[in-house]
Amino acid sequence: MDVNDNVIADIRYFNRFYTNILGVLDRTVLDTGYSLTEARVIIEIGMMGQCIASNLVDILEIDRSYLSRIIAKLGKDGLLIKEDSTVDNRTSLISLTSKGTELYKQLNEKSDEQIMRLLQGLSQKEIKEIHASMLLIQKKLERIKR
Repeated sequence: MDVNDNVIADIRYFNRFYTNILGVLDRTVLDTGYSLTEARVIIEIGMMGQCIASNLVDILEIDRSYLSRIIAKLGKDGLLIKEDSTVDNRTSLISLTSKGTELYKQLNEKSDEQIMRLLQGLSQKEIKEIHASMLLIQKKLERIKR
């Protein structure tokens, strides 16, 4: 594969640009007091309703021991609970508490607001172009597994 050095530089520049816009490198995400990874764990559990740790490991492609520490912290903070599975006593089911559900909703709302601010001032045509470009990038890169 022959990739021009300028293409690589442009893609790397875009990655730095976009992570800065989203605040990905901030200590906490969306002023919640939680890191991006912790917030993603909360979001994934919120979207699934209930899950097991191995689901999160697969979805987030995260180290199992790191996830275990995050789950312990979020549990200590009262955001999630672990219950023994009635099907397999070796497995714990993880779900959000009411406090965790509130944070999940807050993360979703703040994420939507962040995107709205990002698109503010752009024409409908520009928004559609950005949207189509993002979908195209996602489609092209989905085939590639890290």
